[in-house]
Amino acid sequence: GRIKFRDVNGDGQITLEDRTIIGNPHPSFTAGLDMGYRRGLWDVSATVFGTFGNDIFDAQKEYYVFRNFSRNVRKDPLANSWTPQNPYAKYPELDVNDGFSHAISSFYVEDGSYIRLRNIQIGYNVPAKYSRWLTASRVYVQAENLFTFTGYSGLAPSLPPGNVTYLDLIGNQNGQLDVGDFLAWVDLTGAPPPAGTPCSAYSSLS
Repeated sequence: GRIKFRDVNGDGQITLEDRTIIGNPHPSFTAGLDMGYRRGLWDVSATVFGTFGNDIFDAQKEYYVFRNFSRNVRKDPLANSWTPQNPYAKYPELDVNDGFSHAISSFYVEDGSYIRLRNIQIGYNVPAKYSRWLTASRVYVQAENLFTFTGYSGLAPSLPPGNVTYLDLIGNQNGQLDVGDFLAWVDLTGAPPPAGTPCSAYSSLS
């Protein structure tokens, strides 16, 4: 029920000489779509963003998979760890004497691709007769980071850039997660985009 390591250099032993590069943090393709529509006094806009082909090193697994209940853990490892009755489990056997499975390996690497609804906004342009002292006014509600579709099991697939250490990754000390926000506001500074504004899209390859 323990993790098996590959003898990369073929010398018949598992040592530090078997270390190799695993995964690629750089996406093969990123894309975004900005959409807007206006009808009468109402308008709606949304932004969708996605990144595909990159890998994420989920160092938090060292904390919630290999701590063997020395602290609070998730329910998932308890129900999906290896046992003789569950030989094709998601996680290795829960074993306090296993001092090897937690070593850095491809077990920590996951596909970081995701698609996210970054922003959606619904607005209403107040008629001039209700805002006689203002040239233009608009009331709107806005929500951010409503939905994220991903196979990544960690907290957030959109990791921040920067040089972080292994300990930083485990504690997410240098990272900032994307959280969902809901806003309501009144815009007194100008009017919305003109009616019929087309959708725009952008993409990049790396």
